[in-house]
Amino acid sequence: MFTLYHDRPFNVRYAVHQHTGRYTPELLRTHHTARASWLYINRRHGIDAFGPTPDWSVRDDLVAHGRCAPSRANQPSLDGLGLWDQADRHAAAIRPDEPACIHAVGSLPLGEDVAGWRNLIEGFCEDHLTSQGMVVDWAIHRTGTDDQPEILPHVHMLITSRVFDPAHADAGRIRQTWVRTEKARKALAEKWWARTGLYPTSYANAT
Repeated sequence: MFTLYHDRPFNVRYAVHQHTGRYTPELLRTHHTARASWLYINRRHGIDAFGPTPDWSVRDDLVAHGRCAPSRANQPSLDGLGLWDQADRHAAAIRPDEPACIHAVGSLPLGEDVAGWRNLIEGFCEDHLTSQGMVVDWAIHRTGTDDQPEILPHVHMLITSRVFDPAHADAGRIRQTWVRTEKARKALAEKWWARTGLYPTSYANAT
């Protein structure tokens, strides 16, 4: 039986305000805005630039959430939704057909507790994302148990795709090296597979 958990244990999509031919439909299977993406992973209800979002607050699968960020992101204007509202403002003003944010989803190992998952996620983000200047908001979703899973454990990671620091001359502009090519997506996925020990079924069958 095909499951995203086993067959695609790490995948990347983009929140793009104006859809064009720049990205394939598969890469756009997420929300148009960074704000809606944040509301979704944190199971909140709200409104973005396109109108009211679904009421994700009725779901009961949010296990834990947090943020990994460089020290220059430690300013009140960027707390919580502030960062993602800023990302949407930048996207609306500067190349709206490029991502407002990156939305990555990664499967998490069974048999771990929340503390173990948190350490894994934060270590991965610090080693491969915040070290490159990105901010990551993450949220773990899971219901049921290892023996009787309803929703297998996975993490959503919202990753900045533009310069977020208001003091930087390039604030709001796209970084060409930030997870925006097939090569970059594949490299990041391979790092996740190695960190978690969870490889795609197709990869395991080929080795």
